[in-house]
Amino acid sequence: MGTVVECKNLTKKFGDFQAIDNVSFTVEEGELFTLLGPNGAGKTTIVKILTGQLSITSGEAKALGVNISEILKSDMKYKLSYVPQEHLVWDDLTVQENVTLMGKLYGLKKVELHEKVSKMIENFGLKGHEKKRAEKLSGGMKRKLSIIMALMNDPLLLFLDEPTTGLDVHARTLLMEDLKRLKNAGTTIILTTHLMEEAEALSSRVLIINKGKIVSIGKVEELIQSYVGKKVLQVGLTKDSDDFERFLKTKKKEDAELDYIRIKDTFFVKSDEITRLMDEIMKIESIMDDVMEMNIKKGGLKESFLFMTRELYDNSTVIVEMKESEEK
Repeated sequence: MGTVVECKNLTKKFGDFQAIDNVSFTVEEGELFTLLGPNGAGKTTIVKILTGQLSITSGEAKALGVNISEILKSDMKYKLSYVPQEHLVWDDLTVQENVTLMGKLYGLKKVELHEKVSKMIENFGLKGHEKKRAEKLSGGMKRKLSIIMALMNDPLLLFLDEPTTGLDVHARTLLMEDLKRLKNAGTTIILTTHLMEEAEALSSRVLIINKGKIVSIGKVEELIQSYVGKKVLQVGLTKDSDDFERFLKTKKKEDAELDYIRIKDTFFVKSDEITRLMDEIMKIESIMDDVMEMNIKKGGLKESFLFMTRELYDNSTVIVEMKESEEK
């Protein structure tokens, strides 16, 4: 099939508010393509446009080779599946009844339906819970059930909007393993998330969006290499300590490759000579007196995001939006 989704200069306005601003991208068959950005960035708006729930103000969007404006009028609508942030299950039905009913709605015959219901329930770790009513399920189990129901039509394209939101660590980990399995099986998935580790672990490619505009797009490893490289020095200081920043500004004059971003009293520093830089810092007593933590860590999507969006946030906003998970 090749290209599964194609957006060109996609724009969406709600009155005077521009939710999506001239966004262009493609999604290829078999990709797990992630829309990554803070809450309110425009991720869900894009998904709702691509699933025919919202009209386009301007630009063009296609899914499975069909213009979105026409897709709900064509048979291709049966090859799309959408799992929103809220659970879409029938609470008064059991797990097995929910999945069976969805299979019947998609026209599966008796033998095929029975086999598929059993297989899907087992594949997603709900075996033993078939007779449990949906209202009695945990949040993680409900999310799994929602995804199973969305897969009963063997979709060519699956949309998952913030699928792990509200889940605890254990449930999130299990669901991420399920998503990896779907990805490895060749299912084309568009995922939205604001969690860095989720995007980094799952994605074939990532589109980073903020305030309706594309910040960057590419493979995870390419984005990391482009913005931070292999290693980053993270230094946490006591409050109201500016000696370290003065030191870094001096070093930048000597080393054009050195760069840093300050988030309140935590610094993320990238350099071609991270180890030498750390050794040098440790010899400066006036700085070390203020250091609470200092470590060299592998460059990741979180650090890349900080550097690529440095002009878009004030310090306090970055701290809020860059949390890696929601559990306490």
